[in-house]
Amino acid sequence: MSGNVCYLREDGSAIEMRISTIGQFYQMLDPSPDLEKDLNPDTVEYLVDTVEEMKERNGECLHVSLFLEKSLYEDTELKSRMEKSIPAYFARKVDILEHKHRMSHKKARKNLVRGLLFVIVCVALSVILTNFVDNALVYAFGQSLTVIGWVALWNPAEFYLYLNREEKEEINTLKRLAGASVSSKPLA
Repeated sequence: MSGNVCYLREDGSAIEMRISTIGQFYQMLDPSPDLEKDLNPDTVEYLVDTVEEMKERNGECLHVSLFLEKSLYEDTELKSRMEKSIPAYFARKVDILEHKHRMSHKKARKNLVRGLLFVIVCVALSVILTNFVDNALVYAFGQSLTVIGWVALWNPAEFYLYLNREEKEEINTLKRLAGASVSSKPLA
């Protein structure tokens, strides 16, 4: 994380971040109010990566300690907004990802139904062509239909076997950050 000093406490109980400037914390191009403003991409990446590394401690509550430069720490209103911004940002991300996940499920179900219907038609045509027509070229075409039919199930199979789990893990990571307690301390 460029410019920030971030680390996980040795006992694994908190993620500690050293923030020297407001630009290290917020995405400064975002004109939204602080509680709706995006966090700095480096900050987000660090937090997400650290929580993913802490998966074995999944049941424990997560805490983020912000060590703020003196002027940031002394501005009590800004300090309070910064503490609230982390859970607020990740709660918004959870909502967005859960919506995308629901849409992915809907799309995967439609693709599964289409794929199953297509494979049934292809296999039926293949059986007809390979069993009732005595021609090598027609036989090869019939076998190709079987392969094409099964390939039609590739996308739904990939979603249900792999992508679904990955999306759920990402959502769970962001939920942990959305539920994190955040405190700040002055930078020594």
